[in-house]
Amino acid sequence: MTAVSRGLITVVAAGLVVSLAACSSTPEEQPAATGGPLRIGAILPHTAYAGAGEALVSAVGVAIDDINAAGGVLGAKAELKQADSTDNNDTAVQAVDSLVTWGADVVVGAYGSGMSGAIVGKITESGAVQISGSNTSSSLTGINPQYFRTAPTDALEAAKLADLIVQDGHASAAIIAQNDAWGQAFQKSMAESFEAAGVEVKAQQQFNTTDTDYSAQIDAVVAAKPESVVLLSYASYSGSMIESLVGTHGFTAKNLYLSNSTLGKYTIKPELLTGLRGFLAGPDPAVEAEFEKKLLAKNPNLKSFAYAGSTYDAVIVSALAAAAAGSADGKEIAKKLGAVSGVAEGAAKCTTYQECIGLIGQGKAIDYDGLSGGLKFASNNDVTETAYQLYAYDNAGKYSVAK
Repeated sequence: MTAVSRGLITVVAAGLVVSLAACSSTPEEQPAATGGPLRIGAILPHTAYAGAGEALVSAVGVAIDDINAAGGVLGAKAELKQADSTDNNDTAVQAVDSLVTWGADVVVGAYGSGMSGAIVGKITESGAVQISGSNTSSSLTGINPQYFRTAPTDALEAAKLADLIVQDGHASAAIIAQNDAWGQAFQKSMAESFEAAGVEVKAQQQFNTTDTDYSAQIDAVVAAKPESVVLLSYASYSGSMIESLVGTHGFTAKNLYLSNSTLGKYTIKPELLTGLRGFLAGPDPAVEAEFEKKLLAKNPNLKSFAYAGSTYDAVIVSALAAAAAGSADGKEIAKKLGAVSGVAEGAAKCTTYQECIGLIGQGKAIDYDGLSGGLKFASNNDVTETAYQLYAYDNAGKYSVAK
C-alpha cells in the first residue's frame, strides 16, 4: 500500500525520547487522523566510510523504538525498513527502489550530500519526503520541496571554524578539501567565512576520493606557509593527511583544524590526533551521554557518534509532522515539517516526542527542540538553529566535548 492511497485513521501517539523526564498524554488528547501506519525507510551506510554511518543506523532504530513504545503514530506503530546505501551511488539507487516499492512515506538519509543529490529525485517522485540528519553541503539548499535536513549547512560550520581560528590568533589559513559536491560547497563557504573574518587564504587544495597519495596537496599547502590548516574531508580519507601534516611537517592541535566529517575513528598513532578539534552539532554532554547509552545498546561496537543526534531528530520530527498533518502521505508531511519545527509564532517548545504529541493532541502549535538543538526549517527546508559543541581528541585517539 502506497502513501498516496492511504485513508484517515486515529492518532494515538506519545513517545519517550532521550530526555529523562517526559509529559504523558492520553488517547483523548490525540487528534483525529488518517493514513497510518507511517512507514519510515532509512538509506544509510551500514559498514562503509570506516563505520561512520553505523551510529546513524542505530539512531533511527532508537527513534522508532521511542515512538512505538508510546503507541506509535497515526493509530499504529511506525514501521521501519533499513537499506544499506554502501558508499556507491548506483547501489544506493537500487536500495531506494526497494524502499519505494515497500511504500516508504519518509526516507531518512543519505549519509553523504553527494549521494543525496543522486537519489533525491527518485525518492520524491514516489511521493515520499526525504530528510537527512547528516547532509551539510550548501549545494543541496532548495534542491527539492520535499527534501529536508536536520543537520546544519556547511556555511554555519564554516563561520564557527573561522571564528575559532581567529580566536586562536591566526591571520592566515590553507584549505584541503574533498573534491565532490560536499567538499566543493564547504570549501567555498570556508573561503567566504575566512574573508569575512579577515583571515588570508594562502592555499586551497582539492583531492579526489579515489586518490591514495595526497603528497602533492600537502606539499602545496606547506609551501604556502599558512598559520593554520583546515581539513574538509571524511575521516576515511584523512588519516594519512594528518600523519603527514602532524608527524612530518610539524602542525599541531594549535593550528590544524578538522571539519565535522573529519572527526571519526582512526587507526593512526593516537598521539598524532591528540588535541585536534572540530565542531559537531549536538546536545550538551549530559544529554549526549544518555543518548549514547541507547545507541550502544543497539550496537556495542560504535566508536563514532557524529550526526546520530540529528538523525534521531529527523525521525522524530517526521513522525510529529505526520501527526500534525493527520496523514502518512509524504507531501502532507512535508507541509507540516516547518510547523512542528517552530515556524509558527508563539509555538509551544517541547523536547520529547511524548511531550510534543500531547501538545498536538491539544490543538497547539509546537516547536520541537531535539538532540541537535532548535530546528526551525527555513522556506528552503534548511535548519536555521543548531547547537554546536567543540570536540577534541584525547591521548587515546578518542574525541569528546572539549573542556
